[in-house]
Amino acid sequence: MNAAYQKALGTAGDKQRDQLRAVQRLWVQYRDANCLYYGLGEGTIARLDAGECMRSMTEARAKELEGIGQQ
Repeated sequence: MNAAYQKALGTAGDKQRDQLRAVQRLWVQYRDANCLYYGLGEGTIARLDAGECMRSMTEARAKELEGIGQQ
């Protein structure tokens, strides 16, 4: 995801770059809070659920950022 983010930053204009930075910080906070919900579940499966949440959300965000970087 970091490579896609850096590429998107490189192709963005000044105003878009500032906004992308702000959005990315908020997205990371959202992802962490969302996946924590799964991690707080009952049993040992909760840790696996939280890990899968992090993986799948990060993968989706990377694809989104790759699309931005190609514009």
